[in-house]
Formats: sequence, structure tokens, C-alpha cells
Amino acid sequence: MSPIDLINVQQFAQRVMDLSEYRKKLHEYLVTKMNDIAPNLASLIGEMVGARLISHAGSLTNLAKCPSSTLQILGAEKALFRCFSITASYNSENT
Repeated sequence: MSPIDLINVQQFAQRVMDLSEYRKKLHEYLVTKMNDIAPNLASLIGEMVGARLISHAGSLTNLAKCPSSTLQILGAEKALFRCFSITASYNSENT
């Protein structure tokens, strides 16, 4: 391996380690914020899922106003669209 390649690999490895540390800090921040802002939601479904639901709904207030059927749709939306895209790609391959 040439010295230039070695330097590039070392820089890449350092970036990966930095990103991993940044991700860990973001997760700790999210856990802290969710426990401060929505402790019941965080304890029921977890910090990550709760944050995603709040994000999908637009705000904690909007999430609180949503009926349960809307929450089901928010949770299943990704799987539903994934199913549509798989079906569409399957149909285009077999046409």
C-alpha cells in the first residue's frame, strides 16, 4: 500500500470514528430531550420511535390530537409505500 493510500485509509477511519461518536452524542441528546418533553411517550414506545412519531405528526401537540387510526397510518406508512414500490418494480419486470 502506498503512503498516499495509507493516509487516505487513516483519514477515512478517523471520519468513521468521528461519525460514530457524533451519532452516540445525538442519541444521548435525543434520550434526554424525549425524557424531558414526552416522558410517558418515551417510556411506552421508546425514545427513537417517539421522536419519529412526533416528527411525522409535526409536533407533540399534533400527535396528541391524532386519533389512533392516524397513528396506525403513520406507523405503517413506510411499509405500505415499500410494498407499493416492490409491487411496481415486480410488475415492470414481468411486463
